[in-house]
Amino acid sequence: MSANKINKTAAAAIASAAFLSLGTSAHAQSSVTMYGELDTGLAYISNVGGHSQWKSTTGLVDGSYWGLQGIEDLGGGYRAIFRLERGFSVTSGEMLNDHPYYVGIGNEKAGTLTLGHQYDLVHDYLAPFTLTGGTGGTAFAHPFDNDNANNTYLAANSVKYASPSFGGLTFGGMYAFSNTAGQFANNRAYSFGMSYQAGALNAGAAYLHANGRGNSSAGAYEAVVLPTSTNDVFDASVQTQNTYGVGVSYAIGDFTMAAAWSRSTFTGVTVLDTGGIAPSAGFSNYEVNGIYQLTPSVALAGSYTYTKGSGAHWHNGGVQADYQFSKRTDTYLEAIYQRASSGAPAVINSADPSSGHNQVLIGAGLRHRF
Repeated sequence: MSANKINKTAAAAIASAAFLSLGTSAHAQSSVTMYGELDTGLAYISNVGGHSQWKSTTGLVDGSYWGLQGIEDLGGGYRAIFRLERGFSVTSGEMLNDHPYYVGIGNEKAGTLTLGHQYDLVHDYLAPFTLTGGTGGTAFAHPFDNDNANNTYLAANSVKYASPSFGGLTFGGMYAFSNTAGQFANNRAYSFGMSYQAGALNAGAAYLHANGRGNSSAGAYEAVVLPTSTNDVFDASVQTQNTYGVGVSYAIGDFTMAAAWSRSTFTGVTVLDTGGIAPSAGFSNYEVNGIYQLTPSVALAGSYTYTKGSGAHWHNGGVQADYQFSKRTDTYLEAIYQRASSGAPAVINSADPSSGHNQVLIGAGLRHRF
């Protein structure tokens, strides 16, 4: 073989190696991950419309869902991100619109900006200090999930910013558009939050404001569920909603104790089914909770919440035990009791209203993450 041919062959080999190296490098800087969770089990509810109920459950702790998330390195410290999740019922197969999907750009020094269907700042900065926003999950929500600590509702048409950590301090903001021509403020919302971590101590605060909630299907939020004075609930649009709260937690070895307070007010209330006007409503929630990691496989949790409403109040307490078979699979057992004052319905989150002022839920389930 001539020297010229040898040189051409070597050059081609070097070029091919460089191309493959470039492709490998680009692939290493981008990734897409598929993941999800299935949560299903059985529950006994003492009073549903005057009758006891045995039911197959889905999402008694976490809503079942599947998801895709990805990241692409854009250079200069910037990255493109996306998240696409879809909730569903394991028992019925029904698809649920209760998970986020968004796309955005992030930077370790500048923070992250995302656009889409997203959790508000109550979820990000206040909910982690409640049991419903963490280990306890769905059934431990405050009555009617009035402060959205259990993320019953996500904000559509939203633009959201999350800061990096500044010595343990993080903050964020969100704006959700009404998407209605000529009605910029009709069913729009905005939210702010911040948190601070210093060793075993964590603290957070959040605020959410919405105008014309539930007035249109194209807007930021769906209608809200509110209680009646006759042991029932109804879907309502509200002209103004304000929700705000603070929380704190402290870890001592394997035990973490936390407390949270939140306030939600709803004014200009309209009953969706009839178009009738209903009284304004307000709720103040006071919660204390604790989580104890008994062994590497066993976690125990419990909480008590007192909710003071407009002319009514609710006591809500519960306990939960969780056993981890592996990193992906666990089983749980929990019991929740709620007592409402006269004229108000007892409604444990995920259950239908009772015919009286008391309701008990005892449930067990199996979860698998992939």
